[in-house]
This record gives sequence, structure tokens and C-alpha cells, in this order.
Amino acid sequence: METSTKLHLGSGDKIIEGFINIDIYPYEGVTVCRAEELPFEDNSVDLIYASHILEHYKKTDVIPTLREWNRALKVGG
Repeated sequence: METSTKLHLGSGDKIIEGFINIDIYPYEGVTVCRAEELPFEDNSVDLIYASHILEHYKKTDVIPTLREWNRALKVGG
């Protein structure tokens, strides 16, 4: 059975089981990286959950960040 890749971007210390929890700060159980520079191949992510993260970006950085998420998402993700 194929496992799905699900990202929880801007997780902070709120870990969601079954997700790769990502934040720029090193909380326990979190992968440290920037949400606008995801270390995943094109079309490799099944789902992205991002709550209360975009308001931390400058207006000019929102569209490039969303493009990055779209790049990593599989078609239909």
C-alpha cells in the first residue's frame, strides 16, 4: 500500500500525526525548513495543511509561496 505525503506547514508545536510537521523553528518532532522553499520534488505531495501561516509573509511573497506549494503538490492535491 502506498503511503501519502501530507505536510502541516507552520506547525509550531502543534503536531498532527500522519503529517510531516514543518516550521522554521526547531520544535520536537518538527522538520525545520522554510515553507516557501519546500525540500520535496515536483508533484510529490498529496496534501498541504497550512493554517495561520500566510499572514506572516509580506504581500509580495504570498503568490510565490503559493506557487511553491502548488509545485510540490500532486495533480488534484
